[in-house]
Amino acid sequence: MPALDFARAALPTFFTLLALMYITRMAGAQARMGFSLYATSRPGSVQHVTHSLFRTLRIAVWGVTIVRVPFPQFDAQIGVFPALMQPGVVLAGLAMLLIGFGLCSYVHHYMASDWRTGVDDRAETNLITSGPFARLRHPMFVGVVISQLGFFLALPSVFSLICLVAGVVAVIAQARFEEKELARRFGAAYLAYLALTPGWIPRRGA
Repeated sequence: MPALDFARAALPTFFTLLALMYITRMAGAQARMGFSLYATSRPGSVQHVTHSLFRTLRIAVWGVTIVRVPFPQFDAQIGVFPALMQPGVVLAGLAMLLIGFGLCSYVHHYMASDWRTGVDDRAETNLITSGPFARLRHPMFVGVVISQLGFFLALPSVFSLICLVAGVVAVIAQARFEEKELARRFGAAYLAYLALTPGWIPRRGA
């Protein structure tokens, strides 16, 4: 199967499995622990806006990748960039999607029961500064950005570029929101961690 045809089929498969994993993780955790891992947020707050934006983007991405399989001509409707729609670029994008997902999954499982979809005032969680959080304050968000860039390369188009820009802006806004909330919750302990640990790019030799 040519690389571009493989990518056309791989993208909806990837996003469908990702959605199933996320939904079943949330449902399983609630069934066992008796509460939702989905952080509530006040309508109009940064967290509410970013969560709503990501939900919309996920549905749009899944829908577009599904439609492209039986209707290849749909590429013209999403503004595909022919110069970038090359096997090497597209396969590199798929690889970045997997790398970003792998990083997110590792951080997700490292946090275990302390993981939430955002900052949840209802939950008694711990401040984690070990493992991936010893190198970066936002390792999961870094994985999300890598995946978003991978999606753009796997489907280089106006549509995926809009998703990339909107996603990066939302990630940065959510990261800043969470830092303020964690500083409020954990006080001096978090401020000391914030002063010593980079947010997005590990220090050399760290």
